[in-house]
Amino acid sequence: MPRYIKDFLAIYLCSSILAFSSCTNADDTSTRFGSDATGGTDSLSLRVAVLPIKECDILRYAQESGLASGMGLDMTLVPYDAMMDMDTAVLSGMAHVYFEDSLRICRIQADSIRPSMLLPIPVGLKLLANKDKGIENIHGLKTNMVGLTRWSQLEKWMNSIIDSIGMEEMDVYHAQVNSLPIRFSMVKDGLIDAAILPQPWADSIINLGHNTLGDTIVCGMGFFVSPVTQNDSIRQRQISLLKKVYLEALKQTTETSTK
Repeated sequence: MPRYIKDFLAIYLCSSILAFSSCTNADDTSTRFGSDATGGTDSLSLRVAVLPIKECDILRYAQESGLASGMGLDMTLVPYDAMMDMDTAVLSGMAHVYFEDSLRICRIQADSIRPSMLLPIPVGLKLLANKDKGIENIHGLKTNMVGLTRWSQLEKWMNSIIDSIGMEEMDVYHAQVNSLPIRFSMVKDGLIDAAILPQPWADSIINLGHNTLGDTIVCGMGFFVSPVTQNDSIRQRQISLLKKVYLEALKQTTETSTK
């Protein structure tokens, strides 16, 4: 089976899982939806907020290769370095579509603000330790500091790892380091003991000789649509096209990488 077909199946598996998930036990977050800062009615470009991760690079390829425009999609990518910045973008209406984490979406209290899932994306993560810290396995993380994003799929995975070996969650300090470039630099330079990183940041750390303690592919992240687009037929057509563009770009980039 071609790899891109496996990727498609993984995406739809995530979709099925999310369909049966709910925002339970989510903390209340006081929010107010600001003015629509997406460029106003005069802007025809669909604004998509993205993170510097491999899964969002698919859209960068679609834009830079001309695939998106060739399929009829006028798209503007709005880059953010951290999931917390993405949360702020959601609350202030800075884009039409966001790459977000479902657990963080659940922390938004008002239904009028909370985006809805468009396309779930399986995200590869690695747990990595600085080579100079002497941490060779998960048990070595006890009393040490792991950089991650709190209230996210990253922290959920970290807690599942800790639980699986019989340690308490409080045995490992969860350092809130939201920015991916900063988290990368901190574990590389030994300012934190370990970190959870997506690609391509994870491979860069590995190539520097640091230690891999675990890896996984998580569901629960993906592209979410702002509620302000629900009554906008033009945006709805663009959003539907965005999904097709992403899947076609995924197919093309996967085929290229396997040649």
